Amino acid sequence: MPRRRSPRALPSRLRALLPGLPRAPKRPKRPSLPRLPLPARSRPPKAATPPAAPRPVAAGVWVSGTHAGPAGGRTYDVYVPAGLRRRTLAPLVLLLHGCGQTPAEFADATRFPAAADRNGFLLVLPHQQSRHHPQRCWRWYEAAHQHRDAGEPAVLAGIVAQVGAEQDRWRVDPRRVYVAGLSAGGTMALTLAATYPDVFAAAGVASAPAYRSANGAGQALGAMAGRTAVPPPGPGEPAIAPTIVVQGGADGVVRPVNGDRAADQWLAHRAAAGGPDPVGRSRSEIGTTADGRRYQVLRWYTARGRKVLEYWLVDGLGHAWSGGLKGGSYSDPDGPRATTSMWAFFRLHALDRRRPVRAAGA
Repeated sequence: MPRRRSPRALPSRLRALLPGLPRAPKRPKRPSLPRLPLPARSRPPKAATPPAAPRPVAAGVWVSGTHAGPAGGRTYDVYVPAGLRRRTLAPLVLLLHGCGQTPAEFADATRFPAAADRNGFLLVLPHQQSRHHPQRCWRWYEAAHQHRDAGEPAVLAGIVAQVGAEQDRWRVDPRRVYVAGLSAGGTMALTLAATYPDVFAAAGVASAPAYRSANGAGQALGAMAGRTAVPPPGPGEPAIAPTIVVQGGADGVVRPVNGDRAADQWLAHRAAAGGPDPVGRSRSEIGTTADGRRYQVLRWYTARGRKVLEYWLVDGLGHAWSGGLKGGSYSDPDGPRATTSMWAFFRLHALDRRRPVRAAGA
């Protein structure tokens, strides 16, 4: 039954487009710890308690679900926005929380439910609990969770397929399915964009290392510091789905260089995949928000004028969601608002209706 609940210098190619970008302070030395770091103010409790159910953060309805598949299972929550009619074909956004967060905290901090109410899209928030990872991190840094039809990517794609099949509750537009995440959730969002570009029409990545920048727990910290290699696209790998990257220029957990690496990786995959509409030009913008925060944006377009990659580098932003809820988990209320920018990017993209969508697990 449904129940209510609530700047390391940029690479020369990028730096030329963004003059005047300040340099970040020198990197502090990091210990080689096997655990992924969490800011002290946001460390989870030691007790392995299941995350609390989402509290009412907007006017819609929360519905719980459970998925079980060959690669494993997870519980999840669906947010049905206020005013959405059951037979209305709606977009879907999969939201992936960061380490030490619950889905409820992530939903509140990003204010995505309010955006869903305004724009009429469904939210799906999978639960990564302590039994899956001691810090509730998505296992983006393990090779077993970096491929299609295996590990957590398969589980998450399975959740999307399951929610899409529940047409007695809602109708999901399969051409307009998106994914967004923060930190560990951000890299897993990028992983899904790389491994399931026929399921996810676009991805939003906040404060996250590049896809496959680590292939074991021992490399996770190095990847977060930008010290590991980012592998080139392999033979036959598809282009990564259109992506928007938001990175803090003062992020001490996932270093600012990771935004550069994610953008460069996306461009490399797109170039290797080829296609009739290559990425041919970019535009840059430097601005200041009403809160007085400076930001730089790079946008890449195809020869036909389609925006396919967007990269925001936000001065003074640490390891937090830009423009999020004041006092929220890993949230900085000063803009620019990442949620608004991500949805504006997502709504430009839908899967090609002339190309059949490959079912998850197929």
